Amino acid sequence: MKRNILTTMGILILIAFAFQGLFGAVAGILLASIIGIVYGTVKHDKAFVKWSAVALVISILCIITFYLLLNAYMV
Repeated sequence: MKRNILTTMGILILIAFAFQGLFGAVAGILLASIIGIVYGTVKHDKAFVKWSAVALVISILCIITFYLLLNAYMV
């Protein structure tokens, strides 16, 4: 089951990257990390939850940085 979840997460990231480029990869990681947190919580897998939470925080930081830089260059 864990292999299926990891495969689904990888497919989400690749599809998002293919359609939207670099920002799509960040959005794909965001979705995959949310799926990972839910799966880890249901299966009581602490390592899976920990690394999914790390990926979630990194993707949120990337999105915030993107919008801050976008606003800085638009002004």
